[in-house]
Amino acid sequence: MKTNNKQGFIFSCFSYLVVTVLDLYFTFLGTPNLALEGNPLYNVVFFDWSGLIILNVITFAIYVLISYYGFIGYKRPVTKETDLKRYLSYISFGDPNKYVAMMWKAPKYWAPQIACLCWSVAVILPFARLFIVILWFFLIMRIDDTLFYTIVASIPMGRIDVVIAILGAWGLSFVWIAKEFKENLKNIEHRKVTEAEHRTVLEDKKTT
Repeated sequence: MKTNNKQGFIFSCFSYLVVTVLDLYFTFLGTPNLALEGNPLYNVVFFDWSGLIILNVITFAIYVLISYYGFIGYKRPVTKETDLKRYLSYISFGDPNKYVAMMWKAPKYWAPQIACLCWSVAVILPFARLFIVILWFFLIMRIDDTLFYTIVASIPMGRIDVVIAILGAWGLSFVWIAKEFKENLKNIEHRKVTEAEHRTVLEDKKTT
């Protein structure tokens, strides 16, 4: 487990926990009877505060699992490919020459796609939920920000967090690809250095 991956996992879980608690706190201040609660499930089930808290605990547990796989659980394949298209083809199909098929064919190996989705979602969700916290803060403090309210009102059900999560995860998927490809290039160079050192040791043994 790499230190930076572990730190990313811990930081993402801590961030999501903080915004979850803040969301519940501001929800309690803004609508103690949950009349203004925007969670779609509330409009179907009409649960009370205990139900809302249980739902958030379950959501957080799912988030932890998603974050864990995105940051730690995914094991990147070993490849010598230094071209991005060939690299993506290799991790998707096990064959660097099938990059054209990526445009229309389902991948043979789903682990990279799942890892990309998990990492992207884990990174963007704390930011997305933070906007709900900001909205509650504005409402409770009676802050008049016409532009912000207009943007929120233009979104179905006012779920600006969902829009941010979807668009953010889509954009971050490209960041994940770039990050993984860069890490692959670093691993290639590391293997070259290791192999060179190993050959040097063997040659030294032969000469002694």
